[in-house]
Amino acid sequence: MTTSTVTQLFAKLSMWAGIAFIVLLTALHFLEPEFAPSWHFISEYQLGKFGWMMCAAFFSLGLSCISLCIALWKQANLLGKAGLLMLLIAAAGMFLAAINITDPLNTPQAQWTKHGKLHQQGATMDGIPIAAILIIIGIILKNQYWKYKKSLLIWATILVWAGMIVFIAAMVKYFPADRKFGPDVQLGWPNRVMIVTQAIWLIIMAELTTKNTNQHSDMKKLVA
Repeated sequence: MTTSTVTQLFAKLSMWAGIAFIVLLTALHFLEPEFAPSWHFISEYQLGKFGWMMCAAFFSLGLSCISLCIALWKQANLLGKAGLLMLLIAAAGMFLAAINITDPLNTPQAQWTKHGKLHQQGATMDGIPIAAILIIIGIILKNQYWKYKKSLLIWATILVWAGMIVFIAAMVKYFPADRKFGPDVQLGWPNRVMIVTQAIWLIIMAELTTKNTNQHSDMKKLVA
């Protein structure tokens, strides 16, 4: 199996895993309507009848991160590889969230379960916005193909940061001082915007990597 084949395989795996995350998350909005998306976090879908789907969604997003790391590793310089390592840490956090069911939203901190604490720890490991900046700089500086895609890479990264800023702004505005969440604490949609923009970034990067590999393979055939 050639390097190009391996790269393309993992790029496609990353893309489809990212798509699977979005599909699973979207489906849960209809399958578990008891968790109002306006104020419930996506992790709470783990607590419902179809909780296994949210676990699978977290796993899919982690798989998308790992697969993209493998696909891009040889195309990135040292700075880009630092970003890819951050992506691996984010993937580990997603796997941690997948196998450890969250506690209900209003569980007092003193009553958090071991699994709930590990789930929260996994959530804090998400460094995709910062990783995105390091990765795009690292691949643009090393690979001519990515220089031609610079505008799209920048817009995709702006999308990720916009999602994070939306969530942070909502946390500042709505986070309750008494830690009691309810319909008036409108953090659910910002939480979804943040995570979905990250999935979209992964999908875009994976698709561009696939196209890059295809172009490289076509050029080799022409030369041959």
